[in-house]
Amino acid sequence: MGETQILGRGARVAGSVVSSLLAAVLLGWVIRDLTVGGPDGLWWHWAGEAAGYGLRPSAYTAGQDVLLLVVYAVVAVKVMRSAAAAALLAAAGVLTVALRLPAAVGLVQAADGGDLFGGPHPGALATTAGSVLGGLVLIILAAGRRPAGPRETGAVPRRGPAAWAGVLLLSCGAVVLAWQVYAAVNHGWERYATLFFGTGSPQRSVLLGATGWQTAALAGFALAAGVVCLRRGRGARGLGVLAAVQLGGVHALILSAYLEGSVYEQLPLLDTYSQLALVTPPVLCVLAAVTLVLLLPRPAPENAGPHRPGPAPWQAPAPGPYGDPGPYSGR
Repeated sequence: MGETQILGRGARVAGSVVSSLLAAVLLGWVIRDLTVGGPDGLWWHWAGEAAGYGLRPSAYTAGQDVLLLVVYAVVAVKVMRSAAAAALLAAAGVLTVALRLPAAVGLVQAADGGDLFGGPHPGALATTAGSVLGGLVLIILAAGRRPAGPRETGAVPRRGPAAWAGVLLLSCGAVVLAWQVYAAVNHGWERYATLFFGTGSPQRSVLLGATGWQTAALAGFALAAGVVCLRRGRGARGLGVLAAVQLGGVHALILSAYLEGSVYEQLPLLDTYSQLALVTPPVLCVLAAVTLVLLLPRPAPENAGPHRPGPAPWQAPAPGPYGDPGPYSGR
């Protein structure tokens, strides 16, 4: 009872393979969009989609797809050695299911009983459905644990940085969630439901679905990671870093779209609501960057030991009769 549990080797290998496959499929879609739209066109589509602009509906991917690609790559590498592998797999799996499932449902509805994997977006349904299945596999693999050995217990962030990171993530998640609540109250439930579920309108992000759902999933992930950081759980560093990358990346895209549109030049002329909306992306980018700095691992102190370097030459005891030990000490 009470012994530390870590992910078994078989689950680690399987999780790394599944994460790599998800990354490879997503990378293929990104390459497809780059071929069609070019780097500049695709970047501004990602930024415009994140900021709510209606740009270039021909692209399959969105900015958050690239952030998912980063998550898959990091998990595929880190899961083999990290003591927080179970938390990383669970986070990647939950994010995948939450972001892909609405798009899969929407693509099924768009098929209208015709060719299920043809329809208006060939191959997109296969990708989203397969990604949902892969996310469920990652969640199941995260449960395959065994008792940890004496050298397998993972380090958790220090109390101070972990607490501050948790507070920042909770604050970011609360801000994102507050904007969703404001949109629902201000626009009315019927209009907000269209933004949240994507009903009755074509989606600019084929593989992710409605932007409202994406935003709510991002807020939920940030809040969950913040709670884990405050509790200094085993997965605090991994979950906190992934949440900060997601938050910072999404709002960096929004910020770049605002800068491209020169909207900050009109900031003094806008009402309070619009000013707060424009200030939110840079603030969340800064908070996400601070969270990353707080959670980055720091080198351990170089104490002398059988596997660590000894003291510097000027700190070492003198040999001989005036130092201890030495060939003549004690004689």
